[in-house]
Amino acid sequence: MLLLLVSAVVGQTISFWTGETADNIARMKDGSYNPYREFNEWINDLLFSNVPGLSAVPKFVNSLSALSGDQHYYLICYLRDLVAGTCVYWLTAGGWHIVIYKIMGKELFEDKGRPKPTWATITHQMWLAQRSLLVYACLPIISEYLIENDLTKAYYYVDQVGGWANYAICCVLYLSLVEIGIYWMHRTLHTNKWLYNNIHGPHHFYNKKETLTPWASIAFHPIDGMLQASPYVACLFIIPMHFYTHMAMLFFTGMWATNIHDSMWGNLEPIMGSKYHTVHHTHYVYNYGQFFTFCDSFWGTLRKPERTKMD
Repeated sequence: MLLLLVSAVVGQTISFWTGETADNIARMKDGSYNPYREFNEWINDLLFSNVPGLSAVPKFVNSLSALSGDQHYYLICYLRDLVAGTCVYWLTAGGWHIVIYKIMGKELFEDKGRPKPTWATITHQMWLAQRSLLVYACLPIISEYLIENDLTKAYYYVDQVGGWANYAICCVLYLSLVEIGIYWMHRTLHTNKWLYNNIHGPHHFYNKKETLTPWASIAFHPIDGMLQASPYVACLFIIPMHFYTHMAMLFFTGMWATNIHDSMWGNLEPIMGSKYHTVHHTHYVYNYGQFFTFCDSFWGTLRKPERTKMD
């Protein structure tokens, strides 16, 4: 009922959720139905028609006569993802900032005599992150283009892979392959001198505990984030992956990056938590993994942090 109400408000159908699944799958096979496109258009309309101040965006984009219909569509999708990515960054980093520096500031910093990051450091990270988002927001568009044009193994309905058990197996395989891909991409960004000096190096300007903050999560060269997250797209060509789950994972990486850059201590093994990523920033050649310690352990780059009274 809620979906139908929202659909009525924005003036669009939502057969991708409310339609007959078997019929939709059959129409997808014969090329007469594209739920990915319908979903994206629904989200675009929901955002730009109902959020104050954003309603002029589609009108402006559609006024660009030099662009084709598809180009208008993907530009609107890009602007939507830019807004979404910006909200994820500022809300997640801002919320975590309040928790560790305000609510728990006395316990985590003042009682231990540990210095808080300076505002100069934080504002520099904010600026670098917002700049990177202008390019980083292109990755979901590349993903959406490939998926919408049936160039990957992505799927829309769980029935397309034979049910929830197969969905879970595919998720585990996909995430495992993504973890390996990100490990080697991240490691290559360090071992290749040109890539490090020109792409990844700026992120390691923050190489001390007092310069690591939640705001540093995506404070990197604009291309850096695209490269590190590219395995999420590349693995769609290998493992069948649910569309919504894939997109949720892409945005979750931004939230996860906020958490692991706060230089806090947490015992979450085998999760590659903040304490491991702090070692990565202070020692450079260890702990390249994203979510887990498995890859670093297997390929000999794992370094366990040593706890001090400042942690």
